[in-house]
Amino acid sequence: MSLKIKAMKRSVIFTLSMLSSILCSISLFAQTGSGSAVQLDGYDFSTFTINGFEVAGPEYTEQDIIRVFGQPDTVLYEFGRTYMYERKIKILNKEVGTGDYYIQITLPGSSGPIIGAFVADTSSVMNGYIRVGDPVLKVYDMGGRFKDNKSNFKGDGSGYIWWCPSGWGNADWIVCPEISYDKDGKITSFGIWTL
Repeated sequence: MSLKIKAMKRSVIFTLSMLSSILCSISLFAQTGSGSAVQLDGYDFSTFTINGFEVAGPEYTEQDIIRVFGQPDTVLYEFGRTYMYERKIKILNKEVGTGDYYIQITLPGSSGPIIGAFVADTSSVMNGYIRVGDPVLKVYDMGGRFKDNKSNFKGDGSGYIWWCPSGWGNADWIVCPEISYDKDGKITSFGIWTL
């Protein structure tokens, strides 16, 4: 199979994946009982995705990353390639008085599976369902395993939750996504490092 056909095939698959994410985010949610159970038809929480990219899954290229996130502000060449987005985001968020926002996506080289992803920006969506600024309790809607870690050094009720997607079985907590939240129970960032 020629490289051009392979690239077209990847592009079609990627486009369908993004379309699916968009359609899922449009679907309506129905709360039942006390509000703790939410009907989430059409969502897949068996793995961890950011803007439709599956982390620790299929191979992506630099062009795939740029197509979704845009031209990076910086590319670091430590532990693979880390595409950093911070200057443009900080400028946009400074106007509305928000804090430090950033996106970092790491590939092992010029292509490969995503081995690291850290997001502190409202423009990115985790599993087509969660964004920075959402209530942290939304994390529990996704099923799987959880470990809530209240931040002892701040003492203000902030902390982070390790979430292990249902499809990852008994994966070690250290390789599961971490969702940080502030004293008001709002998500401030989410990320993962799989190595």
